Amino acid sequence: MKSVAEDQFEPHVKLLIADDEAGWRLLLAKLAQERVGALAVFEAEDGVEAVQIGLQERPQIALLDVGMSRLGGIEAAITLRGVDPQMRIALSSGELHAHGDRARDQCLPLFDKLNVGRAVRWIELQAQLGATPLTPRVVPQHLNLVCSSCGYGIAQAIPPERCPMCHGEAAWNHRPWRPFTLSS
Repeated sequence: MKSVAEDQFEPHVKLLIADDEAGWRLLLAKLAQERVGALAVFEAEDGVEAVQIGLQERPQIALLDVGMSRLGGIEAAITLRGVDPQMRIALSSGELHAHGDRARDQCLPLFDKLNVGRAVRWIELQAQLGATPLTPRVVPQHLNLVCSSCGYGIAQAIPPERCPMCHGEAAWNHRPWRPFTLSS
């Protein structure tokens, strides 16, 4: 069992940086760690290694270079998204115009390598979103309602102003839900 003190120093957010340029990876990792507390950074030299790290480490955030060897960033992003649809993935490139359409088609943000600040701000924002535990979404309780004019039944959390069947503004009556019974 971990103590509270140990948990404070354990990284809460994992970042995957994949780029064939070691200097770019090092710069991004350094800037991201300066801006984001409790961040573990994993580096990959190409898309194949990025997918392997993604499968093993399950990072919440990934920034992938579009033009990597063996497997490009867009292809690696598609694979990683298939493994973990909740992973926040973005792309980086020195040639935005050449890759913009494909990135847009895959709904992936694309950052210019010449503007490292934008990519780091995106990482910081994603880390804030990823470090916050997701609160369970409150699903509104559906009521079984019956139109008092025509008897039309509907199950909704909020009664409509008008009955969809008779278009009357009649009052809705709540009926307890009863499961269907199968007759033998």
